[in-house]
Amino acid sequence: MIVHISGTLISKKNKKIVVDAAGIGYQITVSASAFADLGHENSQVKILTYQNFREDGVELFGFVSEFERELFMLLIGVSGIGPKTAIEILSHTSAHAFKTAIENQDLRTISSIKGIGKKTAEKLIFELKEKIKEFVPPGTPQPANYVDTEVAFDTLRGLGFSYNQAKEAISRASARFAGQQKVESTDLIRAALKELGK
Repeated sequence: MIVHISGTLISKKNKKIVVDAAGIGYQITVSASAFADLGHENSQVKILTYQNFREDGVELFGFVSEFERELFMLLIGVSGIGPKTAIEILSHTSAHAFKTAIENQDLRTISSIKGIGKKTAEKLIFELKEKIKEFVPPGTPQPANYVDTEVAFDTLRGLGFSYNQAKEAISRASARFAGQQKVESTDLIRAALKELGK
């Protein structure tokens, strides 16, 4: 499972980018906001990814923040929402605005997103209104003992653990450090591996 790609941004066109990593070119579909946030061609980038397996091949979807990727994962967990639809949703609203709309059960705002009708908007609100509360938008002030879990998450995914396994193990491991002022990612990884029985 490819969880991130670091390399040279070779091209940007129509929400698709190509990143050269160690001589291999990866074509990645990104949201409009991620596309805009990426630098110019030939710049060095790191893209968080989701690998979608299809009968006719493999697709890569990319994100510039863990928050956006987690929202994407939530979206494709809703029946009837595939990766391409999820990317379209993230392309027509910011991750922060979408989270706020779901929390406020703002049917009008959600159904105004291109490709989302009233019934789909209702389904999104119903299935995500509780789950989305745990996601913290970038830039939100964090408590003193906040632990940045991105490195630990990427490491577990790189070791072959599923998205849910990594997420749950890190959540349980983070609870062990409650009250501590600073937690190193290596300590969190070790604790998460213990939770996974490794």
